Amino acid sequence: MKSETPTATSFWTPGASEWEWWRKRPADPVAAPSEAPSAGTPAIFAIPAHQCSSVPVWVSSADPDVIEQVLEVELERLGVVVPGGSGTHLAWKIVGSVEARRLVCAVVVPPALDPVGAKEKADWQGFLPAPLMLPSRPRAIVLWQEMGRWVAGFSREGQWVHFQSLGRREPDSALLQDIHCLYLELDGRRMVDHVETLVLWKSAGNAPMPDDIAEKVATVLDLDFRVVEKPAPDPKLAEGFVFEPGDIAEARERRERSRKAVRTAVLVAAIYGILIGFGIFDLFRRQGENSELRDQVAQREPEAAVVRDARARWTELEPALERDRYPVELFYQVARLFPEEGLRMTSFEITNGGQIVVHGEASSVPVAIRFKADLEGNPELQDYEWEIPPPESNGDVAEFVAFGTYRYAVPDEDAAGVESATAFNNNP
Repeated sequence: MKSETPTATSFWTPGASEWEWWRKRPADPVAAPSEAPSAGTPAIFAIPAHQCSSVPVWVSSADPDVIEQVLEVELERLGVVVPGGSGTHLAWKIVGSVEARRLVCAVVVPPALDPVGAKEKADWQGFLPAPLMLPSRPRAIVLWQEMGRWVAGFSREGQWVHFQSLGRREPDSALLQDIHCLYLELDGRRMVDHVETLVLWKSAGNAPMPDDIAEKVATVLDLDFRVVEKPAPDPKLAEGFVFEPGDIAEARERRERSRKAVRTAVLVAAIYGILIGFGIFDLFRRQGENSELRDQVAQREPEAAVVRDARARWTELEPALERDRYPVELFYQVARLFPEEGLRMTSFEITNGGQIVVHGEASSVPVAIRFKADLEGNPELQDYEWEIPPPESNGDVAEFVAFGTYRYAVPDEDAAGVESATAFNNNP
C-alpha cells in the first residue's frame, strides 16, 4: 500500500444516520456531498469511529523503535488487540511534544470493513479513520454522530489526540458525564488543550437535541455550548496515517498472485512460441540445406557412378590380384591345418560373396571345436572371421561346418563378389 496520503477526490464516509458520498472538485475549496461515482472510480473509504481504537500515550523518546515498543506495552495494558496477518492495522503520529517527551496518537483499525459500507463498490485507494479526516476545533471538545452513534473528539494544538465512540444513546446528562470523564483523564495526563466549549457538529440525520442541552453542558462540563455545521471530510488532515485492513490486503495479494501467475503463463507461452518459431525456422532452413545437398548429389551422380563402377571392377579383381585370397592359396592354408588323423575335410567351397565354407568330420566334438582355434590362429587367415556352429554327432564321427567371412568385404560385395564358386570335394 502506498505510504503517501491518497489523492482520490471521492470519499465514502459514515454520516449521522447513513453512509454518504463526498467529492472534492478541483475548483471547490472543500468537498461537497455528491452522487455515487461510476464503478471503478478511485475513492477513499472512511472507517467509522466505533470500529477504531484511539490510544494517546506520552513517550520519552522520538526514536520510532522506542515509540513502537511503548505502544505495544500500552495497547496490551488497555486490552487493545492489533489484528495479525496481512494488512496494516496500527498507525501512529506524533501530535505534540514537551521537551524530550513526545505525545503520540495511535489508532488501530479492524481487519474487515463495515459490512454496510463495504457493499459500495469503488477502486479504494486508501482507508482512513473517519474522525481523522475532520478538522479539530481549538480549545473545544467536539461531539458528532456517525451512523446513529455519538463520537467525542479531543485535540491539542490543532491536532486530534483522541476520539471515542460513545454508542447509540440519548444526548442526556449521562452522555455528558462520560465526556467529562474522558476529558478529566486526558487533561490529567496533560494531553489536551484547556477547553472552553463543547461544539456539536450538526448534519443531516442528526438526532434532535433537548431544549435544555446548553444548561446541561454548563452544569455537567462547565463549558459553553455551540452548534455548528459539520465540516467536510478531507483526507489530507490524516496525513501520516496509513492503513490497509486485512481483508483488503488479502484480496490485493490474491490479485497480485493471479497477475503474477498470468504473467508467468504468458512468459512461458512466449518462450514456447519463440522456441517453436525457432524450430520451424530451423526445420525450413535444414530442408533448404537438404534440398541443396540433394541437388549437389544429383549433379555429381555421374561422377559417383563412375567411382562405384570402378570399385566394383576392382572388387571383382581383388581375389585375382591378392595372392592371399587366391582360392587355391586359401584351400592350401585351410587344408594344412588338418592332421593326418582325427580330423578330415570333406568339402571346401568359396561362395560368390567370398565366404569360405569348410565341411569336415572329426573323431570327437572337442576335436571339431579345437579346429576353430586352429583357423583363428593361422596368420595367413587373419583376414577372415571364423564361426563353427555346434558339431553334430553322426555315428563314430562329429560332422562340422566352418564359415570364414572376409573382414573387409564392402556392403555390396555379395552383388559384386566372385562369380565362380570354387569347390573341392573330398567325399569318398
